[in-house]
Amino acid sequence: MISRTGKRTLFQLGAALCLAATSATGMAAKDRFFAKYYKDVARQAVRPGPTQVMGEVREGKLHLTERQAVEMALRHNLDANVARHNSLVTARDSQVLKGAYDPMFRFGLNWDRELTPTASVLAGGPSVTNILTNYDFGFSKQFSKGASIEVGFLGLRNRTTNFFSSLVPSINTSFEVLFRQPLLEGFGRIEADYRIEIARNNLDISEQDFKQQLLELVFQVQDSYWELQFALEDIGVKEKSLELAETILEQNRARFEVGTGARLQVVQAEGEAAARREELVRARFNYRTIQDQLIRLITNYRDPRQLGVEIVPLDSVYTPNPVSDDFERLAAVSEEQRPEYQKADLEVANQGVNLELTRDRLKPRLDLVLAYQQFGLGGTQIVRDFSQGFLNPPVVAVIPGGLGDSLSQLFSSDFYGYTLGFNLEIPLLNTQDRASNAQAQISLDRSELNREGVRQQIALEIRNALTQVEMNQARVEASAATVRFADEFLEGEKVRFDVGLGTTRELIEAQRDQVQARSLQIRAQVDLIKSHAQLEKAVGRTLEKLGIDVKDALTINVR
Repeated sequence: MISRTGKRTLFQLGAALCLAATSATGMAAKDRFFAKYYKDVARQAVRPGPTQVMGEVREGKLHLTERQAVEMALRHNLDANVARHNSLVTARDSQVLKGAYDPMFRFGLNWDRELTPTASVLAGGPSVTNILTNYDFGFSKQFSKGASIEVGFLGLRNRTTNFFSSLVPSINTSFEVLFRQPLLEGFGRIEADYRIEIARNNLDISEQDFKQQLLELVFQVQDSYWELQFALEDIGVKEKSLELAETILEQNRARFEVGTGARLQVVQAEGEAAARREELVRARFNYRTIQDQLIRLITNYRDPRQLGVEIVPLDSVYTPNPVSDDFERLAAVSEEQRPEYQKADLEVANQGVNLELTRDRLKPRLDLVLAYQQFGLGGTQIVRDFSQGFLNPPVVAVIPGGLGDSLSQLFSSDFYGYTLGFNLEIPLLNTQDRASNAQAQISLDRSELNREGVRQQIALEIRNALTQVEMNQARVEASAATVRFADEFLEGEKVRFDVGLGTTRELIEAQRDQVQARSLQIRAQVDLIKSHAQLEKAVGRTLEKLGIDVKDALTINVR
């Protein structure tokens, strides 16, 4: 059993540790120190608030510019807020790996009681009882250059019934400082260091991922915004078309009632009015569908109808300026702006770091080991008289002693030791590390080839976008001529109809041609605007054109 002196000593050591941890900064500092072991870590999180509607509400309608729609999407779009979490998580990866360099404190206490039979009189009796108490304090630290240091304090208290023991209980203490430095594998850089570099690159990759998602989100908002503008303009065209059809219907009815027109003309006009009324209904439902899509992009409402008002695009349809840059210039700009390029370069860098790691693992392991130890021994010394024999010799003197004696001897430096050594490990086949090295080389080749594929894909996107701009520009010019012709032809048919030379069918067909021409003109203008937005996205300049900073966008709703 542990003596009172031993218990008191252990208690004093424990009290000293607690006092050292708390006396400097008080109870508040103690709570902060120990909180890391039982409390959740204070961390940033993405906490989007309720949707803040921008724009101006007039007469139950929300008048919104394209820029305002984009700003609402940046703040409230759920996919964008989910993407912000990815960067927060990736930012912690390097901290996780840096834990390999954290110093470590250890403490161990073991109590062991043994009752063993003996086979020799020299064992000290037919049976021997040993009560062992081990305690161990230690500190260890790993360094990025591969070196490690360990400091340990060991103690052993042994109480035994063996009467040949002169110290009961005996207290052995030792102190050791151990230094280890790899000379081949891991020399200058350990695995955690490689992983930290990869984690830092991954953080940059996550930022580029977010930029890529922002580019796609902004383009979707722009696309939906101008589609909504087209739908609204198309409703106006359809309303005008229905108004013209109803005018013809009223004229034919009036003629039929006075006997100057046929019943068939009334029926034709009624059918045409019904058809155009159906087209108007479809146009209005199309407007509502596109509006719901836009609301989903720019708000965090579960139901788009929670907005409560209709959106009216405030930006009018316009004709963008012609593209001034040629393909080569746009391709060069895209290499600086497109996040896919940056991601591909970072992935190549990661694979290069991983290859360096596998090359380091190919080396045999040769470690330099340096150690220094000190020793101490203490305890109550029992002096026995063996002159009458070895069985149950009488105790003639008891010299008190204990832990203090052992510690005094330990730190007196009278008993010490040195260690200088080399540990060599040579894998005879090295199959696993050679295979990992080959895989790393293949992965590096693949990432470099993937980078070329990214360059090819982006070049194709730019070329297609330029083609779309060119085609839509031609459509706008052609549709303008078509509208002029349709307007003039319709005016001529109206004159012929009014003087009785034209038929209802001819007038209806002229109206249809004119409505279709106007609708196609608006469609071409909107498509031209969208194709310019597509070109900016292909080049990667969308965010720059709108003045959106990716790092600032990453911090939106982060608290």
